[in-house]
Amino acid sequence: MDREYFSIPEAAAMLGISRIAVFKKVKKGQLPALRVGRNWAVPAYVLAKPASSPAQPPPAVKGPRPDIKKKAEQPPLSSDEEMNSMGWD
Repeated sequence: MDREYFSIPEAAAMLGISRIAVFKKVKKGQLPALRVGRNWAVPAYVLAKPASSPAQPPPAVKGPRPDIKKKAEQPPLSSDEEMNSMGWD
């Protein structure tokens, strides 16, 4: 990399995330950046670091999940009952 700093949109493209996500990381202090007037400059060394490998997803669970309870089936509501259940007058 020839440049020392990149703009937020350029950093977002390099990191593969949205501009808003980069702004949030800067505001939280997770991504170092310098304020230059109204703009932010992200140091190139931050973007050159190898990205950590993504976490492995948990193994798939076969069968029903014990923490999810099925809702009791209820007969369908008529249109008047449905409108009343929404809290409309």
